[in-house]
Amino acid sequence: MRWNSIILLSLFLFTGWMLPAQNLSLNTELLSNVSFNENSSDIWGFTKDGVKYAIIGNISKASIFSLEDPQKPVLRYQALGDNSIWRDIKYYNDHLYITADQGVGGVVIIDMSKAPAIISQTNFKPLVTLGAEVNKELQRCHTLYIDEKGYMYLSGCNVSRRGVLIFDLKPDPKKPVYIGSADINYSHAALVRGDTMYSSEINVGKLNIYNIKDRSKPVLVASQTTSRAFTHNAWISDDSRYAFTTDEKSGGYVDAYDISDFNNIRLLDKFRPLDRENDGVIPHNTYYYKCYLITSWYTDGLRIVDAHRPDNMVEVAYYDTWEDQRVCHNGFSGCWGAFPFTDSDIIYGSDINNGLFIVKVDYIRACYLEGKISTSNGVGISNALVEILSDQVNRKLSSPSGDYKTGQVLSGTFLVKITHPDYTIKEATIQLKNGEVTTLNVFLEKRINTTVDLTIKDKTGNILPVNVLFSGDGAKTQIVTGNSPGFKAQVPSGKYDVFLSLWGYRNINISSFTVDASPSLKIEKVLERGYEDNFENNLGWTVNNSSGVNGAWERATPRRTDSGTGKISNPNNDSDDAGSFAFVTGNGLPGAACNDVDNGSTELLSPLMELTGYVNPTINYDVWYFAGRGVSPANDTLIVKLSNGQTEVVIDKIFLSTDGWLKVKNIEVKKFILPSSNMRLKVIASDQAGNLEHIVEAGFDNFFIGERIASGSEDLLSSAKITISPNPAPDMIYVHTEGNMAHNSSFSIFDVLGRKVMDGNLDFHSVSIDVSQWQSGIYFLYIKNQKPVKIVKQ
Repeated sequence: MRWNSIILLSLFLFTGWMLPAQNLSLNTELLSNVSFNENSSDIWGFTKDGVKYAIIGNISKASIFSLEDPQKPVLRYQALGDNSIWRDIKYYNDHLYITADQGVGGVVIIDMSKAPAIISQTNFKPLVTLGAEVNKELQRCHTLYIDEKGYMYLSGCNVSRRGVLIFDLKPDPKKPVYIGSADINYSHAALVRGDTMYSSEINVGKLNIYNIKDRSKPVLVASQTTSRAFTHNAWISDDSRYAFTTDEKSGGYVDAYDISDFNNIRLLDKFRPLDRENDGVIPHNTYYYKCYLITSWYTDGLRIVDAHRPDNMVEVAYYDTWEDQRVCHNGFSGCWGAFPFTDSDIIYGSDINNGLFIVKVDYIRACYLEGKISTSNGVGISNALVEILSDQVNRKLSSPSGDYKTGQVLSGTFLVKITHPDYTIKEATIQLKNGEVTTLNVFLEKRINTTVDLTIKDKTGNILPVNVLFSGDGAKTQIVTGNSPGFKAQVPSGKYDVFLSLWGYRNINISSFTVDASPSLKIEKVLERGYEDNFENNLGWTVNNSSGVNGAWERATPRRTDSGTGKISNPNNDSDDAGSFAFVTGNGLPGAACNDVDNGSTELLSPLMELTGYVNPTINYDVWYFAGRGVSPANDTLIVKLSNGQTEVVIDKIFLSTDGWLKVKNIEVKKFILPSSNMRLKVIASDQAGNLEHIVEAGFDNFFIGERIASGSEDLLSSAKITISPNPAPDMIYVHTEGNMAHNSSFSIFDVLGRKVMDGNLDFHSVSIDVSQWQSGIYFLYIKNQKPVKIVKQ
């Protein structure tokens, strides 16, 4: 395994060298990267007179580079054409052929016979008669392919049903001769081996296979619907036994099919990057090279899979050409194409946003783990999860017969974990070697449902109907107890963390509770009155959203997103309370701006609370807030409100990012509002309309109501951190405190001459101050027990 550094170089022409942020690689090394002042599309390559060339499509042109030194590509020619987001490129007999799916330029033919000294281009726009269309000018096509016999196959052209048009290049490479067509459906891409054509017919979701021995009359001989029914491209193994396809859909796969018998095509395996499996990433084009698959995944870069065993495809290398953490990973940004056919360990990659990449690959073999999961009497167990515990993400579910096939690129000794909700967990130690199959057959024992007596009372002895969650050992059991003593729950054997909760009472959490065959398993607990929620159980919090808002509150295990500035925008875990759940905004796809709060507000509302029985009730919670600003002014907030049924007041405001979970303690209810029997807390995360470039994320956890018993000294901001933002500021500043909360703590602001400008109170974690009328200059903020903080007014 090799994690390699990135080399920054310079180019003397119009292009500039750049690198997208936070590149990730495995068994690859970046040799060079050329960026452009416009987006890029597909890529191809060839070798002439011992010199390798890379050709990349751009919006307005195709750019041809020679690679005498792959670390220093030299721009040799730009083939200008109609603007198009897509250009496809192939090479044959000293000529390049380029299609665009926009404009009227037809096929651009570039003469490379005297390259690099002389390079010229012409446009091929023949008149084609097909179907009901007579002498239709060929103006644009989506893709093309050229086979070893000198035939060109154009897909998705502006002719008839937009199937495949076949031309002969041999008579004159600059004047292709029209031969015939396969015009049943729209063809997105075609590949030919010998006298067989494989057409990816995306709109019908099929890989259609044609006999083209007579190229004037292709005959459909087989058809296969791919796994996501959106067949984008296909490539065939060198022996024509296997076909590999991509479905250009969110969460799509690279499929592997056995096509040795066209009457019995069989799906062998499906691959998608496991480290992004739930992110909806999209595959684009895959290519087969020396028993490896090289695939461009839009937001995941170049992915290299060992396909020596097509029924067990294992990723062995990757290079991420695009790593913009702010944007959805299920979109059409990033890596467009790959060209691996360089007869070397170098791949050419194209990235829509970041241009040309020359990448060196260590084509290392995978380590394979295969076997069967079954009961002790040999009955196969389906959907058992097999995981090799290592630094490389891997996992596979067993088939209906119990068979499984998985692997990784890392060799050595590893622990394998097999889990199934109906069976006990099994672990085994294995030895993995690159290029070899390790066999591991595992017997699982059926979990035995054991009766657990649950008696949960209050202090007066009343039986309570409590929410109970058993979580652990690969299984979860969630129940609500009844109102009678000795409630019996059936729980599968295993070791669990148990969470007992009921609104109006304090939580009880039990760690490492073992459920076994014991006939007298009991949980007897007394819950104290109070309000507490670690959100492991659903106690009735509700969510209200403004119309059209994105990124609403949801109860979930927080999933990390990054802002692209090195800061976490959504946490990767809940706060330090028991369990793993919290309320978070937009806990979906990664990319900080993908599912953050946008275009409005989302409100989290507690169930009703009776607080009249408290002497001095205080509100406590942990909160996460991230406010990533764009070019527009800062105006996003996290606001906490409290209502007594008649009046609603603000008890906390946060304008600036908390840089982690912030513990908010001892907000005294009576300082804001009269306690009642109809109290309700509201947590509002908002992003103002029209500021979609702002990134707003929030989390809320570990809520409880307490009695105010702390000493007065804890009111001081002795452990607080004071932040002024923006600073300098032209009109508005925000004073942000982190640490112990201090309601009604006063502050004063003085100018450099010691004259007091204003007084104020720190009633919330963030306080806004209008400085628009102040004279430009330096001011100082004074808070008791704190060093003065400088403010610069622009």
